[in-house]
Amino acid sequence: MESQASRILVSVCIPVFNGEAHLDPALDSVLNQTFTDIEVLAFDDGSTDGSWELLQSRKDPRLHCHRNSQNLGPEGNWNQALAAARGRYVKLFHQDDLLAPDCLARQVAAMETRPEVVLAFCRRKIVDARGRLLLSRGPGWSEGKVELATAARACALKGCNLLGEPSAVLLRTEVARAIGGFDSSIPYLVDLDYWLRMMRFGPAWYDDQPLASFRVSHRQWSARIGLNQGQEFARFLDRLADGPLRDHPILRGWGAVAGHLQGLMRTALYRML
Repeated sequence: MESQASRILVSVCIPVFNGEAHLDPALDSVLNQTFTDIEVLAFDDGSTDGSWELLQSRKDPRLHCHRNSQNLGPEGNWNQALAAARGRYVKLFHQDDLLAPDCLARQVAAMETRPEVVLAFCRRKIVDARGRLLLSRGPGWSEGKVELATAARACALKGCNLLGEPSAVLLRTEVARAIGGFDSSIPYLVDLDYWLRMMRFGPAWYDDQPLASFRVSHRQWSARIGLNQGQEFARFLDRLADGPLRDHPILRGWGAVAGHLQGLMRTALYRML
């Protein structure tokens, strides 16, 4: 259970690896939130660019920086960051994404008034490497609570992660502690796998405002692993056959096809960029 002595409400954890190009505006978007009861924990995974020097140059007392003695890889660094969080809520924030100024305020308010909700997510803006808006993405649901079965079926039908990237999601820390770390055995779905595991403990809350911006570029880890999106989504659906998609074999079959189509579209987008 959560300690009554906890002094921090939100931990924003930032795994960093060679993120110098966009790290400054990403940090600004976190440190300039209207909600200020936060700690910001950055974990540099042995960057070879100027990321570590940039982190050290920031003097905000809420920012705490750690440099790994050896490269842990994305899964190891994500889990290290998650384990260090002291807040009642935790956001795993990508080094090149952006938050709207009221993102944390809205997501915390939604969860503080609904103790049964285990995570909050939002509509996202998709921007390019220069920060130009490409499109706005949401799951197609009305704002409000979303149950596990609804989320799993909708993601299978669309062949993608409708809840969004980590920067768009705020987690209840005690539930995250209960389910353990991220599992990258299916790398492209490492985040969606975690969200659905969380939702075994309670519903999610969807905010239809675009509170986070996800930056796409050909250099991203997600761009490289996205080349296998179709095959990985089919494997992920097989995993859900023992859970929320147990009674939906036709939907799982369709989801494998939809995941392949989504992978082709994603690859085309990155190539255009």
